[in-house]
Amino acid sequence: MIMKTTKELFKIGNLSISETSAVFKYCPEGVVIKNSNLEYIIVNNSYCRIFGLSDSEKIIGSSNNECLSDKNIQFIKAADSEVKESKRPFNYIINIDNNRILSISTSPVIYSDEFIGLISIVKDITQEESIKEKFVDKHFQYITKEKQLQAQRENFVASIGHDLKNPTIAQIRSLELLLKGSFGAFTSEQKEILELVLDSCRYMYGMLSSLLATYRNYGGAIKLNFEEFNFVTLVSECVSEMLYVAKDKGVNIITDTPDSELIVSADKVQIKRVIMNLLSNGIKYAFKDTALKLCIKVTKERLFFWFENRSPYITEEKQKSLFAKYVSYKSVNKELGIGLGLYSSRKIIKGHSGRMFVKSFKEDKNIFGFNIPLIQNQSSNVEIAFN
Repeated sequence: MIMKTTKELFKIGNLSISETSAVFKYCPEGVVIKNSNLEYIIVNNSYCRIFGLSDSEKIIGSSNNECLSDKNIQFIKAADSEVKESKRPFNYIINIDNNRILSISTSPVIYSDEFIGLISIVKDITQEESIKEKFVDKHFQYITKEKQLQAQRENFVASIGHDLKNPTIAQIRSLELLLKGSFGAFTSEQKEILELVLDSCRYMYGMLSSLLATYRNYGGAIKLNFEEFNFVTLVSECVSEMLYVAKDKGVNIITDTPDSELIVSADKVQIKRVIMNLLSNGIKYAFKDTALKLCIKVTKERLFFWFENRSPYITEEKQKSLFAKYVSYKSVNKELGIGLGLYSSRKIIKGHSGRMFVKSFKEDKNIFGFNIPLIQNQSSNVEIAFN
């Protein structure tokens, strides 16, 4: 039996090896053919271009491509050996100079069930990978942005719902006191109307409970609307709205505020939210039949507002997290609320270039408050995102 040489076996139909080489010569992908000893037999023009080979004859008969790093040479040898042993195709990717990325697909050449060599197709996929990476990066940015917007919408509605419950509770408590006869008797018709109003308030409270349980509706960032107003008057309004809630708890509100006007530049609606949150917490966690003292202090450039009450001591560790999202002043309470009051308050005050503060004393005395500039130097486009 006459054994055929490797060159004789590498034919396409009746083409010789030189003719076979001509077939692959102008293929856009790099093509390399190796014999059973994994030595180079055929290398086309594209392969030379990809690896910067000036003369393909330099590697013919060799088992190494000296243009590659030792690491890549060893990797390709291992891949070729795997194809030779398994007689199965093997696909892989390598990185070469200047961070170029090559995709290599190697297939065995089998004759009479014997391995006689292999063919590798080499493609420079650097540009494709770059496009793919940019696409993935943009897609990731889009998904991240959507998640942030969704969280912002949820937190916005949750914080609004949290603030709406305070006046609702105040209305309920006031109506309950009226119906108990705390301020005198009513006719049956008057009682009926008051009970209808009370039912309506309780319905609103139930709606807020549902909202705070899900808080998945449309919402977004709020834009601060700076205007000049009398801060003392605003505090007085807040106290009036929470007066009956305090009375029901047995808490006596004492104000230590200036008698004259105190004009500040701020977003009146949002500052009121902060004051109502502080009042609500101050009353809610104060010991029964104690006093809640409201204080206002003015320096040359800043306004300070705070309350002092008798309530449980807050450790320094817990003080650090009080203004974080979903952290409640009293985490064990089962009442309506998801720990967004102080969190949203801090956001609002920060939007006013101010700061929230808390001090707790082991003698069961607590101080909560904030400070803001009397005159805002902010632009008219300040926004707060509750995310």
